[in-house]
Amino acid sequence: MKTEKVLVEGIVQGVGFRPFVYRIATELELSGYVRNLGNVVEIVIQGSDDKIADFIYKLQNELPPIAKINNLETEELEDEEEYADFTIKESSDSFSGTSVIPPDLAICDKCLEEINDPNNRRYNYSFNACTDCGPRFTVIENVPYDRDKTTMDDFPLCDECEVEYKNPLDRRYHAEASCCEVCGPSLELYKNDNQNPVKIDSEDPLKDTAKLLDEGKIFAIKGIGGTHLVANVMLEDTVNLLRERLGRENQAFAVMSPDIETVREYAIVSDAEEETLLSKERPIVILKKNESYNFAKSVSPGLHNIGVMLPYAPLHHLLFNHTDTPAYIMTSANVPGEPMMITNEEILKNLDTIADYYLIHNRRILNRCDDSVARFRNNELAFIRRSRGYTPEPYDLKGKYTSLNPEFDNLNILALGPELDVTFTILKNSKAYVSQHIGNTNKYRTYEFLQEAIKHMMRITKTDSFDAIACDLHPQFFTTRLAKELDEEYDCPLIPVQHHHAHGISLLND
Repeated sequence: MKTEKVLVEGIVQGVGFRPFVYRIATELELSGYVRNLGNVVEIVIQGSDDKIADFIYKLQNELPPIAKINNLETEELEDEEEYADFTIKESSDSFSGTSVIPPDLAICDKCLEEINDPNNRRYNYSFNACTDCGPRFTVIENVPYDRDKTTMDDFPLCDECEVEYKNPLDRRYHAEASCCEVCGPSLELYKNDNQNPVKIDSEDPLKDTAKLLDEGKIFAIKGIGGTHLVANVMLEDTVNLLRERLGRENQAFAVMSPDIETVREYAIVSDAEEETLLSKERPIVILKKNESYNFAKSVSPGLHNIGVMLPYAPLHHLLFNHTDTPAYIMTSANVPGEPMMITNEEILKNLDTIADYYLIHNRRILNRCDDSVARFRNNELAFIRRSRGYTPEPYDLKGKYTSLNPEFDNLNILALGPELDVTFTILKNSKAYVSQHIGNTNKYRTYEFLQEAIKHMMRITKTDSFDAIACDLHPQFFTTRLAKELDEEYDCPLIPVQHHHAHGISLLND
């Protein structure tokens, strides 16, 4: 009898990793336990050498769909107690590694089937999710990733959902976003009545929303990581009205279509672009318009291309079930220069000069996260904005810069960026965690958002200190001022970098 402890780092929390470990351990008749340990997963496995070797092989080669192992360490334990069976233990926060919560991901095929199946109890439910899909980054406050550390803690599970949640063989085992119509979030429809929100009693808010959109109304729709302003792409007067209300004369609007077949009706789609549009990350992809493109001229004025995404939330799929339109405009709902709105109070109060109606829900968004935007250059993906679907998954820089600094892989570094279109990066244990899109920090609310986002990224990466802080050389940038404040707090070197030098180094890295 042999006992080994296995520590696993990577995307291993909130992705069905523990029930996966439980299944392969019980299939191999091994004993021991698995648990979340801070931001890593700890496994203690007991059995014969051959079976433990089989277990390690399966662990690395038969992962759940969105799990990812970045590092795996094994240690043989001496004089360990003998375990009668294999169990899943309660989480602990006693260890700090380099694992991180996965990004928010598009609804999976199984959950999509359920919301379209009249015989399923989650039929037409706008918040369906499991361990393979749904919100993660936007709802979590801290690690380990358990329901009581997410905004889903506001929604106690009903009896049926709790049975699924506690069954290691169910795909909803500890799926923290799991819920149903009985116990989960719900939608509410409001009308903007002379800048006063009035709740509408609606039996089917999504059906009514589609009807009103197709009649030319402008909506604010709260989603997973924020709020979209939504309008029908075929209605020129409506799109022009949206531009007028936003004060956005020429900037192209992104659109969402129900499926890839519809996109091909108005845009040229390469194989690589199709793969990205259909990926679990679901970014906006910049596509060339084709000869059949017939949207309102003001959707993407004077351009040969258009930003397109496919539905990623259950709500989006259900909305398109009630319309024949080829696409809706889906653009971030924010006052120019300020962060996207995420609370019901600010949506109803601050969009009253833009939206005719509001479709909101009662699940709190803890961390706003704009849609990602990408395009292909020479058939290679290039990010214009890396945010929802990708943040906070890190880039692995291990060994890449040790020739410049032998200690690089062991440093904690915060890089704050410039002042406009800001993102920041936390480097920890050679993993570079790039933030979601922050925006223009010369606006105070965006500056506040930057500070909140840094604190949140530190929590979920279990980073409590920095060895250095990098910032722009410009002394009047708000990010530079913040860097100086944090430098005093963490008592570490401050590294100012000339703005255009930073651009040049970025290009060299690319």
